[in-house]
Amino acid sequence: MRLNNFLQARYGAASAARVKYEETSSGPQNLTVWTGTYFINDMKYGEGSATNKKAAKEAAAQQTIEKLEAEGNNVP
Repeated sequence: MRLNNFLQARYGAASAARVKYEETSSGPQNLTVWTGTYFINDMKYGEGSATNKKAAKEAAAQQTIEKLEAEGNNVP
């Protein structure tokens, strides 16, 4: 939610064109590992892996927030 709010405030209606989220899975069906990756302006910003999609997306979002903050952005 923090990441979405920041991106909406920064890019407005253009955020859909600038931000991309990809999801992949690996491993056998009973031990699936999901990996989510956020791209901003075609640059990889965050990646997270977990045993379910939601946790992978949250981990990727957190890593993206950390990278944005490291670049000097204030992500409320």
